[in-house]
Amino acid sequence: MGLDITVVMADWEHLARMPAGERLEALTDAVYPSFRCAPCEEADLAAQGGWVGTCRSKWCAEYRFFGTTGSYSWHVHLANAWDDMRASAEPGLRGALDCFLGGLVWDGPGGGAADRYDAPPSAGGFPDDPAPWRPRVLLLRAPDEVPELVRAWELAAPRLEELREPFDTEAAGWAARPGTFDDAVGLIREWGEVVTRARARGWGLVGLPF
Repeated sequence: MGLDITVVMADWEHLARMPAGERLEALTDAVYPSFRCAPCEEADLAAQGGWVGTCRSKWCAEYRFFGTTGSYSWHVHLANAWDDMRASAEPGLRGALDCFLGGLVWDGPGGGAADRYDAPPSAGGFPDDPAPWRPRVLLLRAPDEVPELVRAWELAAPRLEELREPFDTEAAGWAARPGTFDDAVGLIREWGEVVTRARARGWGLVGLPF
């Protein structure tokens, strides 16, 4: 069936008040509670994509990507496609997307995204932790890391059309997906929405591996 990803933005101060070993379970329970009231269940089923508030908490929210059905493979293919075509991008655009995608789904030149679960991404810890929090997740970005991603996104967003030709000729990493350049750019723009909203809240990002 493959690996899925559930992207959540969360209040780091709220998480910091929990023992480190309980944070991942708390996030999981907030996004996938064992019980939902009928209105919450109906609202959850009606949400096809975008931000979905949790039923029992005000300290986190889930983002659902339109069209990926939760599969992490879409993000892996996006990372691989960028790996294929980045050399053809203008240096300014390349630097912006290196920063943006590198903070989310891409592991650097030649790295794609395949090893991200085996080697959990680093992120800032919490003040009371003896060592930074390193759960086995697909994404971990503390609130103070998100503004840099937003700045990179704001530089890249108006210029994405420049990638159409290199994408069509070089992006073999997207070939396994039955999609187009516009689908790939749509997914990038959704990540832009994720980081922009997280920065507005002052929250961090976690990618749960399910």
